[in-house]
Amino acid sequence: MNSLIEIAVAEIKQLAVVEPKQASKKFELMANTMSDAQLVEVIENIDIVTLTQINSQHDISFPSIISELMTPEKIRDIVCQQPLYWEEKIKNNADELKQHTFDFLTYLIRTQESEEKQAEILECIAEDPAGLFYLSIPFIELYRGEVIEDEDEIHDLLHEEEEDLEEAISYTERNINEEVHGLGYDDPRSLLALIRQLTPAVEQSIKSLVRNENSGWEHIINKFATELVMQAKEKNQATDEYAEVDDMFSFLD
Repeated sequence: MNSLIEIAVAEIKQLAVVEPKQASKKFELMANTMSDAQLVEVIENIDIVTLTQINSQHDISFPSIISELMTPEKIRDIVCQQPLYWEEKIKNNADELKQHTFDFLTYLIRTQESEEKQAEILECIAEDPAGLFYLSIPFIELYRGEVIEDEDEIHDLLHEEEEDLEEAISYTERNINEEVHGLGYDDPRSLLALIRQLTPAVEQSIKSLVRNENSGWEHIINKFATELVMQAKEKNQATDEYAEVDDMFSFLD
């Protein structure tokens, strides 16, 4: 790592500790004077915790150069770590969590330049069990068939029998296919249609995961959220041989 890259990495890390949003802005400024290859090298030398902090705090209504240059593997790792940064109001509210995960996935996937990279990202995320949980959350309500929007009318369909659930799922799928071209980026059905178009196998995995659950959509979202946080903590555990000793004296911090 040459001195220019080393300095850039140090600046980003230092800013991220104090204010992740400023770290994101600093990276955008670096893009004016550094090549894409250099920026990629900077990203590769930033730890996943810092990258997760930066992307979690980025204004997702605007594209991010850092998200465009990250590899699918980096994006997968960020998705799997992001639950550790959920605010309590998000973590404990199914509607908030559904919207938050949809917004974050839209930011990471829709900003990519090519459909090929979008597909690579989706496949990479879905390969990880935690990633698949995350991918599923914005679409659980759709697949359960409990709230279906059709011509501005909301039909409340509470199904108890598997036969009724099959019918609801079929109706939902037809609805998505018929209206996909008229949906905006702010509609979860638009992202689901993109997943179905680019990576049918990933869409099938999401569907299978959701259909293996027998509860209502809110309960499933809460269950998936709990699982995501647990898996994120497991992946983030220290492997240092002195970690247990450090924990013994954590009360002194």
